[in-house]
Amino acid sequence: MALFAVYLVCALVGAWIAFWRAPEWPRYNLLLAIAAVPQIGQVLGIRISEMFVVSVVAMTLWCLCNYRIAGVPMVAVGAAFNALAMTWHGGAMPVRADILAELGYHFDPGVLLEGSKDVVVHHSPLWLLSDWIVISIGTFILIISPGDILVAGGVVMWLLFSRTAALERESSMLACHSASHAETRKNLIPGHSTRPALTRLALLAAADPALAERLLHDPFDVANAHPHYHVTLDANDRATLAAIRARARTVGEFLGELAAEVDGF
Repeated sequence: MALFAVYLVCALVGAWIAFWRAPEWPRYNLLLAIAAVPQIGQVLGIRISEMFVVSVVAMTLWCLCNYRIAGVPMVAVGAAFNALAMTWHGGAMPVRADILAELGYHFDPGVLLEGSKDVVVHHSPLWLLSDWIVISIGTFILIISPGDILVAGGVVMWLLFSRTAALERESSMLACHSASHAETRKNLIPGHSTRPALTRLALLAAADPALAERLLHDPFDVANAHPHYHVTLDANDRATLAAIRARARTVGEFLGELAAEVDGF
C-alpha cells in the first residue's frame, strides 16, 4: 500500500506540473500502459514471467518512438538498468537480504516480497542496479534502485523542459523554412511569382468582383471550374486558400490576404 501511495502522490504532482507547464505529449502511450500492466501485476502478486518480456518490448518501442522528447532518453536508460537487473533474476527486482536486515526485516533468499516486485537475494552480480538505495522518512521506508532515480529524473525533465525543447525545434524549422523561402524569392526572375496558380487566381478575382465573391464562399470549385480560365491548384495552394477563407470576412479582406500570399508576405 505504501508503494501505491507513493505512485499516487507522484502521479498527482506530475499531473499538476503538466497542467501548469503543458509539456510535449509523447506518442503511442498505449505502449507505456502495456509496459506498466505487468509491473502492476507483480505488485499485486500476479507474476507471469512471459509478461515481463512484453513489458520490456513495449517500453523499448515507446522509448524509440519518443526519443526526441526531453527526458525520454533518461527514462530509457533508467528502465534499461532496471530491466537488466530484473532479467538476471527472472523478472523480479533483486534486493539484498543484508539491506533488509539492517532495516529490521529478515527474509530468506528467494522470497518474493509481498506488495512489491522484489525478490530477496543473498548476493547479485548486478547489485549496483538492484534496489539498495534506502529512503527513510519517519516510519516510511522505501528502497529504490539507481534506475528508479533515472526514470524519476527523466519524468521531471519531461515535465519541466520538453515544452521548451519542442518550441525550439519548431522555431528552428520555421527559420529554415523562411530562409529557404527567401532564397527561392531571391533567385526568381523579376516579375515571376513563387505561387503562379494563386497569382493567376488573384488576377482573375481582382478583375471580376463576382468571381471574388464566389471564391470567398467556395474557392476550390470556382478555381477548378472557371468558365474561361482553368486554374489547377496543388495541395499547398488549397491549404492556403482554406486558411485565407477562414480568416477573411469580406471580399476585400479575401483579396488582400490572397495578394499578400502571392507577394510572399
